[in-house]
Amino acid sequence: MNNDDRSKLLIQFCKEIAGKTNIDAVIDILSKNGLPYNLVYKDELDVFLGREFHSEVNKHCRELFLQGNYFHAVFEAAKAYNYSVKEKAQSEKDGFNLMMDVLSVNNGVLKITKCITETDKNVQDGIKFLSSGLMQAIRNPTAHEPANTWPISKQDCLDILSFISFLFRQLDNAQYFKI
Repeated sequence: MNNDDRSKLLIQFCKEIAGKTNIDAVIDILSKNGLPYNLVYKDELDVFLGREFHSEVNKHCRELFLQGNYFHAVFEAAKAYNYSVKEKAQSEKDGFNLMMDVLSVNNGVLKITKCITETDKNVQDGIKFLSSGLMQAIRNPTAHEPANTWPISKQDCLDILSFISFLFRQLDNAQYFKI
């Protein structure tokens, strides 16, 4: 058995014994005995990086995801998206109302498309509704419900972070138009 395989087995064994609640103790013990910190999270990091999330999702969520804190990773991504929309739109509104206002086809200040053709308008409305839905279905529950009563699985976390990455990429292409 090579050193990498032995290290992986040792890390897996320690994680099983300690459980998620004592992962810091596992990291401490393994680090003191010559195993680098990043090896503890290598598999999770590979999964996270494999999704090629938007840089904002990566910045706000990577560490939380690696710690297995899926609830807060999703919450931070949703808050970061809300903040970015607010900043780009130069708006004081928040959440659902922010998205419905600034991404509106007729009088929104952020345009994902030129809003000329029916398809353009459909895409603009779609991003508006997806963004407002993110606020209602994801951000608000994570802001108002305790993590242990509103669990988010690893798979759901990855899917939600991918969804938020998609919205961030749309926002990157949005143009500001003062009305």
